[in-house]
Amino acid sequence: MDIPEIDLFEIIKSVSGILLSVCFAVAYFPQIIRMIRNKSSKDVSLGMLILNLIGYSSGLVYITSNDIARFWVVVNYTSGICMTILTVFFWKYYIRKEIER
Repeated sequence: MDIPEIDLFEIIKSVSGILLSVCFAVAYFPQIIRMIRNKSSKDVSLGMLILNLIGYSSGLVYITSNDIARFWVVVNYTSGICMTILTVFFWKYYIRKEIER
């Protein structure tokens, strides 16, 4: 009976990729929650969100066009784009509410 060999380096690589993607995606939650609680987006910089969106999009194009794409890096950039778009949505929603007041 052969016991499968555990490659610690492969486990560390996989866990690191998962943590990378989760942390970058979850990093937007506090800002979104703050906007929802305060019903305000005045503390959020639209410029920062636009730069994030450009950065994540450019990074995704770069890694996929240069054949260096790895699963967790693609997940990271894709989730970053999605979370930035979600944050922009809430920013726009609450900025419109503030103008209507």
